Amino acid sequence: MTMTTQQGSTTERRPTPAGTALVVLAVGQLVSGGLVSVFADSPIMQADRPGEPAITPQGYAFAIWGLIEVLSLGLALWLTWFRRRADADAVPVVDALTRALLVVFGGFTVWLVASVVEPRWATLAVFLVMGVALVAALRVAVRARGEIRSWSRLGHGLVWSTLGLWAGWSTVALWLNLTTALAFSGAPVAGTVGVAGQLAVLAGATATAVVVLRRTAGLLPYAAAVVWALVGAVLGAADAGQPVLAAAAGVGALVVVATAVLTRARHNRSL
Repeated sequence: MTMTTQQGSTTERRPTPAGTALVVLAVGQLVSGGLVSVFADSPIMQADRPGEPAITPQGYAFAIWGLIEVLSLGLALWLTWFRRRADADAVPVVDALTRALLVVFGGFTVWLVASVVEPRWATLAVFLVMGVALVAALRVAVRARGEIRSWSRLGHGLVWSTLGLWAGWSTVALWLNLTTALAFSGAPVAGTVGVAGQLAVLAGATATAVVVLRRTAGLLPYAAAVVWALVGAVLGAADAGQPVLAAAAGVGALVVVATAVLTRARHNRSL
């Protein structure tokens, strides 16, 4: 039964199917990676795979997925709990975030399956869909910034940290997924053409990050995830003996840091 009292008091609602599904998919993110690693052979998830692009981040960088998955579960649980008690202004924001994140969380598991079945272009297609959903989630959060600021410190932190880390890592990962798809399809990863292509990918990832930072008032978790990925690319390129690519990735990281600092100063942000 839904119990609604006068404005300003607590509203109790039943969990929605969408909220329950979000929690299930968030749990699925935590377990699916391990299952794929144990029971399936995914060439795209192998460390130091032959013929991979030089700008592929070193293996340690992918540990960020663990943090993203834990935060995703925390946010899913919190949104489901919060919606039962939220006021009328908060419910549409929670529902809009839930709809977008259903695509993101579900897409993660689909991406893992695609990495086994067709690791070239299918993974890129899935990542593109997830990217659109992440943009939608960020747009909802930015438009409802004032409403989200009124939520608890835990809820406020979970929303921005989860969206920021998810979108930041995905910004670079999507561009790198394009590079990997091309490499797996026979495109060169070395020589003038190979280096030029990877420079273009780094430029695209950096430009995308700059746009998102300007639209989100310099969201710190987003900037941190992008820089984390680009530093991993610096080390990966250096290890592959590609100093030009390493330098380009380093410049990209510096551009992202500068954009975040300047944008936050312009908007006088503390979070």
